[in-house]
Amino acid sequence: MKVILQPSGAQLEVQAGERILDAARRLGYACPQSCRNGNCHVCAALLVEGRVRQGGEERSQGELFTCLAEPLEDCVLHWDGVLAPSELPQRELSCQLIECQEVGGDVYRVRLRAPAGKPPRYHAGQYLLLQRQDGEYAAYSLASAPHGGRELELHILARDEGTLALVDFLRQQGFARVQLPFGDTHLAELPAGPLVLIAAGTGMGQMHSLIEHCRAAGFQHPVHLYWGVRHAEDFYQLPHWADWQQTPGLHLHRVVSEPGNCWSGRCGLLHEAVCADFADLKPLFVYASGSPAMVYGTLDALVAAGMDAHQMRADVFAYAPRD
Repeated sequence: MKVILQPSGAQLEVQAGERILDAARRLGYACPQSCRNGNCHVCAALLVEGRVRQGGEERSQGELFTCLAEPLEDCVLHWDGVLAPSELPQRELSCQLIECQEVGGDVYRVRLRAPAGKPPRYHAGQYLLLQRQDGEYAAYSLASAPHGGRELELHILARDEGTLALVDFLRQQGFARVQLPFGDTHLAELPAGPLVLIAAGTGMGQMHSLIEHCRAAGFQHPVHLYWGVRHAEDFYQLPHWADWQQTPGLHLHRVVSEPGNCWSGRCGLLHEAVCADFADLKPLFVYASGSPAMVYGTLDALVAAGMDAHQMRADVFAYAPRD
């Protein structure tokens, strides 16, 4: 039988005679639960549709305890606090600022340290929300990888007045309030094939996290990074670039779209570089980070070149969906 959970929309396939909580945990969901006998009420949910059996009684509405209830037909439950297998709980942390350094291209490398005893939990490729001086939050990709423990790294492009003020605010305070994790463009599970990472500008921050995670996890397939900027001087320093150049299976490509006389490397658009290097795009797992226009332009070009649209992942698809 099928049990649909609201507000997440998750669907559980529950076996005959199986209790809802047991089915959820068997499928890898993290669920609020404690006593498992209905006394603590921690696992309580609201039955929206369908019928269940609980304690020898049949119910078709109202509160139930998922540790006891067995569905008699397809059901819909409102059950808060349930996390999917790759989903992590969101937390708010006050982190110490340990570095805020300009690294070229008007980009600042910001390093934060979470409080002792509160190591941040996130997947490589996710992002956080950073509190600004007005109390509002701005989204920034995590350039650090989960194995970094308490340390978090951000790459912040500061060319406009608002972002420059944010950098000054962080330096004056000496700490930052953040919320994390967010985003489903991550590597909770490593793919079974080559990775192609496409980054424009500081979209490199997200790819930095993915690459460092792959290196730490011993990823066995090739990883191809395509990092694009408009002008060569927009490239900024990355702390592990020299190590990456010596990493087997990691292929680094820097691409400039408007080259000047000082640039002798690859030129053009990122999707053009990818298509030039791969005659067959079908085996690839593609991650892209950049502006909505850049990501959707890259998606359309690669699909036209033979890639299935479902091969590409990008946060843009969630926060800036197109018709």
